[in-house]
Amino acid sequence: MYRPTDTPSDIYIWDWVVRLCHWGLVATFVTNYFIVEPGRFYHEIAGYIAVTLISVRVGWGFLSAKFAASKKVATQYASFSNISLRQQAFAEHIQHVKQKKIPTHHGHNPFGWLMIMAVITLLLGLGVTGFMMEEIDAMFGNSTLEWIHSIMADVLYACVLVHVAAVFAVQYMGNIQLVRPMLTGWRKR
Repeated sequence: MYRPTDTPSDIYIWDWVVRLCHWGLVATFVTNYFIVEPGRFYHEIAGYIAVTLISVRVGWGFLSAKFAASKKVATQYASFSNISLRQQAFAEHIQHVKQKKIPTHHGHNPFGWLMIMAVITLLLGLGVTGFMMEEIDAMFGNSTLEWIHSIMADVLYACVLVHVAAVFAVQYMGNIQLVRPMLTGWRKR
């Protein structure tokens, strides 16, 4: 997927679906955690948008390999078929970071995939508990449900902090661009 504005040495890492879902989730999380009041209309709307974005990303994780083969829309990096959580994958990633040589053709590392799974689980859990509290009359005002929802939001916030710190640390220590590809889709070799 070469564009005239990119040098031939650039690698297309993140397609527009992945970037849209990522930054949309950033916006909905910031909106719900820091800006709007919990339980209000805009909080609900942002929550529904987040669940929609997560659903799109999960679907894309299963479908993108098919589209990547045609090289028209996706990259292979978005596909869940690339998940490798074997001990060897973790060891290789740590070794790459130590050597300051993470291969430029890599998408998510095994730690990144674990974070993705945690974020998907937490956001879906927040969506389900939020829906239950607002749309099921018998659950409205349920303090246990509110507590679970609140704890999941706080754990998600902790995951966000770890994610941001890890991106900058790995980018520096591994000598690889991580922020640029999530903004533009492209990574320089």
